[in-house]
Amino acid sequence: MNEPSHKNISLYLEKTKQFTRNSKLVLLHSAFSGISFGVFRFLFNFYVLSLGSEYDEAFIGTLQTAASFASIAMALPAAYLAERFSQKSVMIVTGLLSTLSFLGLVLFPFHLLLISFRMVAGVAMSVRQVAVAPFLMKNTSESERQWVFSFNFGLMTISSFVGNLLGGVLPTWLGGLFDAAPTDTLSYQLALGSMMVITILSIGPLSFIPKQKPTPKEDIEMPWVQLWQHGRHLSRFLFPQLIIGLGAGLMQPFMNIYFRNVYQKPDVPISMVFAIGGFAMAIAQFIGPLLTDKFGKIDTVIISQVLSVPFLLTLGIGAWLVPSGRGDATVWFVIAGAAFIIRLALMNLSNPVYQTFVLEKVPRNVQALAMSLSSLVFQFGWFIMPQVSGWLQVRYDAFGFVPIFGMVAIFYGTATVLEWNLFRDDSQMRQRRKRPFSHMHV
Repeated sequence: MNEPSHKNISLYLEKTKQFTRNSKLVLLHSAFSGISFGVFRFLFNFYVLSLGSEYDEAFIGTLQTAASFASIAMALPAAYLAERFSQKSVMIVTGLLSTLSFLGLVLFPFHLLLISFRMVAGVAMSVRQVAVAPFLMKNTSESERQWVFSFNFGLMTISSFVGNLLGGVLPTWLGGLFDAAPTDTLSYQLALGSMMVITILSIGPLSFIPKQKPTPKEDIEMPWVQLWQHGRHLSRFLFPQLIIGLGAGLMQPFMNIYFRNVYQKPDVPISMVFAIGGFAMAIAQFIGPLLTDKFGKIDTVIISQVLSVPFLLTLGIGAWLVPSGRGDATVWFVIAGAAFIIRLALMNLSNPVYQTFVLEKVPRNVQALAMSLSSLVFQFGWFIMPQVSGWLQVRYDAFGFVPIFGMVAIFYGTATVLEWNLFRDDSQMRQRRKRPFSHMHV
């Protein structure tokens, strides 16, 4: 191991020693949550498609739209709940709601009930995110804050990597107990239903967090009052998230379907691509603090997003060449898989960095609102664009992914240009400041 790498690892170990006990418990909670999320993310679309011809890609788009609508509707109430009640209690309740949603989705596979329980799952996830970020801000100091946030994202990602691997084999294992094929509805139901155990386990670490001291003298403003007071200041942080959400809503809910329909691959190799992508994303998120120490937060965000765009276009090229017979499906599956993995790592490297950047720029009592609005504008894209994406896939089959990835590249490029115009002063100030870790090599 060379000297710079040894120094970076030593720095990482030193930073982790500074993490508070409460932060470590939330990190453990995130690790368990990531496993269930990874299995759900990989298998849910396949489960829906297995229900019959009435449950097609367009209906999957409807399900995602419903979940995003529920998240949007809960955005401001979630900010109030995160300030009004202990964030520990909010995280526990959202864990129970996630368990309920898993149970409902597998026991009641009917149109309206699937939509209803998918909305419950969306609410649980969005409210949890709003509660976790302010909790970590309260339980960290400036010196280790970026490291804790990146660890939280990284652990979620690594456990999602485990979840993706499990998603590839659980239908075979559990379905085999009942003589069901891996792609039968029953196999998917058993695999998804087993995640109720994991979501219950995720609540365990939260029970060890000490009860927070009440602050009765502190007046808690209603979120719409805060929005009126701080909305203009917050808007510049939200516009880039809105544009990225529009692109993500076109693509992200359908990536497993992309690999199946374009390259005609079964679940297991697709799960391997997702798992490796999750692992690469985790590595990128763990590297994030080192890059922010060297380049600054906003520079790290912009560079990683710019580099991801060519890999988006590669995914679109594969969707054009293979269905038209101009490219070999196996070769392009490898190329597209590599592009997917690299793009996933680059874009998600920036997520915890941008989140920390925003939270450090707003007052403490507005942090929950900032996270809630960030979730709202991002989910707005997931509310609208899955319908567009689902229609393109039903109308043009695998070729529908060509305009999808083209539009995503435009959205991401536009968001990056906007971030540079809005925050370049922060970047220039960072470059002028003396960097305490300027000797590091990454």
